[in-house]
Amino acid sequence: MQENQHNTIAACARFEDELPAYLEGEARPYVAAHSQDCPSCEALLADVQSVQRAARELPQETPSPMVWAKVRARLEEEGALAAASCVQFEDELQARLEGEARPFVAAHSQDCPSCGALLADLQSLRNAARELPQETPSPMVWAKVRARLEEEGALVAAACLQFDDELEGYLEGEARPFVAAHAAACNSCRTLLADVESIHRAARDLPLEEPSRAIWANVRARLEAEDAFGTPVSDWRQILAWRFLPHAVPLGVLAGFIFLGSVLTLPSGSVQPWASADVTATSSALPQMASLTSGEASTLARVVSDLENDFRANEASMAPDLKATYDKSLVALDGSIHECLDSLHQEPGNALAREYLLTAYTRKAEVLSSALEFEGR
Repeated sequence: MQENQHNTIAACARFEDELPAYLEGEARPYVAAHSQDCPSCEALLADVQSVQRAARELPQETPSPMVWAKVRARLEEEGALAAASCVQFEDELQARLEGEARPFVAAHSQDCPSCGALLADLQSLRNAARELPQETPSPMVWAKVRARLEEEGALVAAACLQFDDELEGYLEGEARPFVAAHAAACNSCRTLLADVESIHRAARDLPLEEPSRAIWANVRARLEAEDAFGTPVSDWRQILAWRFLPHAVPLGVLAGFIFLGSVLTLPSGSVQPWASADVTATSSALPQMASLTSGEASTLARVVSDLENDFRANEASMAPDLKATYDKSLVALDGSIHECLDSLHQEPGNALAREYLLTAYTRKAEVLSSALEFEGR
């Protein structure tokens, strides 16, 4: 009799232990089974479930600030909530350990025993870690670490690196069989290849657009600034480098006749009989040129004069950077021309001075023709 009573008490005690979890939705088959055998526990379960259902049907009410304040104070008193200062301490602690200036961490650790103990423990661990000897992991450890990192996608596989290296050549039409083979086996690289090929095809279908004059001007000005077109002749003696070219004078004569032919074939309205103050010096040099030279040099001088008239007539529509670049070259070439003319005036038989003069006029004609061609785009 006493043994049965003892078993009943033990069964009801187990029922009460498992009842909260059962009410929270956990699978506790003993609770349901025991409630069917024990009338008192069955009544208790029915009452609790009735209260639970009634509680679910109650309207949601927001507690007043006074109630929240009392609840929070009680929780902080029991250590269930960390104070706001402790939360800030934890937020700034990592930065402080990494060397940043966080004065709040030191100040709060002096006022809060728990945070002070935490800071002391972490600093002690860091100091101990610094004193540990440096050990090189074994190849087996490195292999496992690398395998785990590659498994998690933290490292790019060697095949993917080779794919990246060969992709550009493959897109430019080179035979790179590895690219196609690896793309078939690697999802990420296959997606990348598909995207790049799609962009490649779309780019081919784009219409060709002629860059604006401003873009061309900026490009040419940048090339001029980087001396991509060569340094303009600032002194006729610097043209000595042309002596190393075979038959420099015939080449200059040929270039002069080419420019002359291009000007003579232009419509009559394209060459405007207008000259600014900038071309006065060159135009006034023509009589002196005629008296000192003849033939191809005089003809080339007239061609240069006509080209410069056209250049000055259209310079207002040129980009400022482009105009400044051409003006700089023309000023240097004009200086070389006048030096040659002065030398010929003093020594009319100076063949070298005549050759330099022809070269300077040829280069000036090239610069002016380039400017007019560029402006017409």
